[in-house]
Amino acid sequence: MDGSKSDEDLWALVVTAEQQAARARADFYRGAGSRRAVLSAALRGAIWEQGTALSFLQRLPGDVASLLEELVDLAMSPRFALEARKAIAAGSPQVTRPEVRRLVEERLPTADADDWRRLVELHLHLNDRVALRGLAARVEKSEDPEVREVGQDVLAWLSEDS
Repeated sequence: MDGSKSDEDLWALVVTAEQQAARARADFYRGAGSRRAVLSAALRGAIWEQGTALSFLQRLPGDVASLLEELVDLAMSPRFALEARKAIAAGSPQVTRPEVRRLVEERLPTADADDWRRLVELHLHLNDRVALRGLAARVEKSEDPEVREVGQDVLAWLSEDS
């Protein structure tokens, strides 16, 4: 530190920035005419846009259901998997769970072991035991030993939580 600002001054700047960000989120949420379109573009955009959109949706999840396609894609990415899962979980489970199940099913035919693991982690984060049981049954039939290992992990998680 160059000595020009105290730790407390630096912290006050962080707090002020958070307050400004909260006001900007609220203004965007209330005032944007095409909020869904802007958020969709952000989720497919540059890294800072993706991270900001995920953070926004975690705090104000009103658009989560209409952005699940993009959110499930990000839930499969190493960079944003956890943040995307948090955003999806912030939405209404009655609405998001059935659609997430459908979107996961669409991705399974081309999924490698890492994709399977991230999709399982998504259902685990959503506490969707029905979907997890279905995935566990499917991976047992896989010819890929790494995918079968994911299935063994799912069964272990299910048995721990019983």
